[in-house]
Amino acid sequence: MSDCYLTLEEVKLNTSYKTYITDFFSYTKARHRIQYLYDENDNVHSVELYEIIDRKVDPETNELFVRAEFEFEDHEDMDDFLHKPLYFREPEWFCDLTNEEIVQLDCIFEQYEPVLGPLIERNNISIFMDGTVQINDKIYHLSKPITYDFFDEIRINLGSEKTYRPLLCGECSSRYTLHLKSGKVIKYSGNYVLCDGTPYGCKRYTKLIVDDLIKQVCESD
Repeated sequence: MSDCYLTLEEVKLNTSYKTYITDFFSYTKARHRIQYLYDENDNVHSVELYEIIDRKVDPETNELFVRAEFEFEDHEDMDDFLHKPLYFREPEWFCDLTNEEIVQLDCIFEQYEPVLGPLIERNNISIFMDGTVQINDKIYHLSKPITYDFFDEIRINLGSEKTYRPLLCGECSSRYTLHLKSGKVIKYSGNYVLCDGTPYGCKRYTKLIVDDLIKQVCESD
C-alpha cells in the first residue's frame, strides 16, 4: 500500500452527482494529477475531476499541503469512505532523486520530418562526472565544476518535488538514461520541467539544459 493518502471530509450535493472535499493532505512529490484512489482493500476508485481549492506550505519542511475537490467516474457514491484513508501513488515515471548523485547521463535526440515523417537526424550524447562529453563519435572535455552544476540541475529537473511532465513532452524525440552513484539506472522518455503544479509558467525543459551544456562544449573546443 502506498504511503500517500488523503481523507474525504465533506460532501457537496449537486443536481445529479456528488463531489467530495478533502482535509489538507501532503501533495504528490511529482505535482501530478491524481487519477486513482485506492481503499484499504486495494479497490480502485477512478477520479473524474480533481481540483485544488486551497494550499499551504510547512515553513520548516517546505512541504506542500492541499485541500482538493474530487468527483468520481460514473458519479460513484463515496459516502462509505468518508473520514477513511484513501491511498494514491506517484506516477510510474517519477523517481525521487533528492539524495542521489548522477555520475553519467546518456541522451538520444531524434528529429523527424513533420506529420510522422522519416528520421532526419539522430544524436547520441554521453556526459560523465569527470567532465568528459561524447557527442556521437567526438570526445570533448569540460571542467568538473561545470559538470557538477549541470548534473545538479538535471537532478532537480528530473527528480525533485517540482518536477512536472508536460502533456506534449517530446516522448518520441528525447530519451535520457541516468546512471547514479548508488548503482541505479533510470530511463526517461520526453522532457520535464519545474513548476508549481500547473502547466503554466513552466520553463527549463530537460533538453534545453543539455543544449546549454553542449553550447559550452562547442565554445570551448
